Parts: sequence; structure tokens; C-alpha cells
Amino acid sequence: MAATLRIQLLGEFRIQHDEQPLAEFNSPRLQSLLAYLILHRSVIHTRQHLAFLFWPDSSDSQARTNLRNALHQLRNTLPNIELYLQIEPQTIAWRA
Repeated sequence: MAATLRIQLLGEFRIQHDEQPLAEFNSPRLQSLLAYLILHRSVIHTRQHLAFLFWPDSSDSQARTNLRNALHQLRNTLPNIELYLQIEPQTIAWRA
């Protein structure tokens, strides 16, 4: 049986994997990043663009570090992340 991912973006942010809530998604920045990738799922995003978009007041290197940390947190929080996100060295895209 395939894993089920349910994400609620309207109202309170909620995410469930196989009917189990993922309480670890309490970071507004992480929620925003995931929501952005879902809402712009037809686009392959460069890491540079996402880093600047989510950390505009940071230096380029700090923004990219922040993005790497957010992706690391996503990998640790979302089971089977490779089913949903295509994370490459230079780009990130929503698979579904």
C-alpha cells in the first residue's frame, strides 16, 4: 500500500503521513517552504532562488546554509521525503 500524505494549507497548517499527524512541522519557515513548493509544484526551483526568497536579509552564503538546514529538517521530519520532493545539488522540486 502506498504512503498517504495529507497537507492542509488553508487555516491552520496540518500535515499527516499515513493518517498520523506530524507534530514536528511547527516551524513557520519550514511550513512556508513546504507550502511554497506545493503551490509552485510545476516549477523546478533553484536553491539560490529559494534561499533568497526565504532569507532575503541574509548573505547569500548564510541564506544557502539556512536552506540546507531546512532541507535537513524536512528529511528528518517527513518520512519517505524522496517520494514527494526531488532534491538535487542545485534544484528542488515537488514530485507530485
